[in-house]
This record gives sequence, structure tokens and C-alpha cells, in this order.
Amino acid sequence: MTIEREVKLRIPCNSLDRIRDLLEKKGFSVVVEQREVDIYYSHPCRDFMDTDEALRLRVTDGGIRLTYKGPRKMRDGVKERVELEAPVGEGVTGILEALGFREALRVTKERVYYTRDGYTVTLDRVEGLGCFVEVEGSDPWLLVEDLGLKELGAERVDATYVELALEKMKGSKE
Repeated sequence: MTIEREVKLRIPCNSLDRIRDLLEKKGFSVVVEQREVDIYYSHPCRDFMDTDEALRLRVTDGGIRLTYKGPRKMRDGVKERVELEAPVGEGVTGILEALGFREALRVTKERVYYTRDGYTVTLDRVEGLGCFVEVEGSDPWLLVEDLGLKELGAERVDATYVELALEKMKGSKE
């Protein structure tokens, strides 16, 4: 079990290349660049939106991972939550559906992972939502300040991609 400590920032998409250059100058290394399709499931007996939990399958060219995320705690603009993750095979979808889980939402993104000194920075281009930077580590705000992301137009976002997608869907129906 791990505790995820993360800050999410919305950024202008035209800042992505500048942030990439900045990360490389600061000694960050690219771990992987990939397309991710995140499939979120609804629980048969409780509403994950009410309990602030998530069950997700992440599908990439490298395989499929099943992730559970526990309720969020916000402390000084840093999201903390339990995260459990394991690699799974293609048959997991049938198992989840047989247990009553149903696909609730898909979020597709182009993502680049960078790491250095215990920190992970991801640059995301999320289909239909825009561009984001996520900073994970012991003190995410320290790194946000060191990188000067606010000067590049970054704005803090406390919502998950699921919440942002649902909000957008709700707005398009009104």
C-alpha cells in the first residue's frame, strides 16, 4: 500500500514544450511516454462519488493495471490518498462485470512521466479536458515553486479527471 501525495495543475497546452525543456534542464529523466485509457468502474452496492473512492483499469501498450484509490485528504493543497495497484490480464473486465461492477467513464490521455530524486512529474494532454501537470513526492509544492510552474500559467486543480469529465458532461447537457 502506498500513500499518493500529489498536486495537479491545469496549464496552457502551449506551455508543454517549455515545461519539458525545463524538466530536462533540472535533471529529470523521461521514464515513459504513452497513451493511457483509464476505465473507471461503478460499485454494485455503493456510490464511489459519495465515498470519494475509485476503481480503475489503466490500459497502455505495456499492459493493464487495476488500481483502487481511497478517499482523498487535502492538506495545504496536496492530495493524499491510499493507492493500491496490481498488474492484471485481459480477463479482468469479465471478472469485474460478473461481480456487478459496471464501466462508468473513460478518460484518455497522452502522458509523459519524468522522475528525479523521489519525485514524479507527469505532463498530461487529456482528451476533452486540456493539459495538466501532476507533481508527486514528499513535498510537491516545493518542486512546483522550484520549476516556476505558476509563472507559466499553471493553476491548481483539486478535482480528479473523473470529476472534471463528469462536470464537463453535465455542463454539455444543460
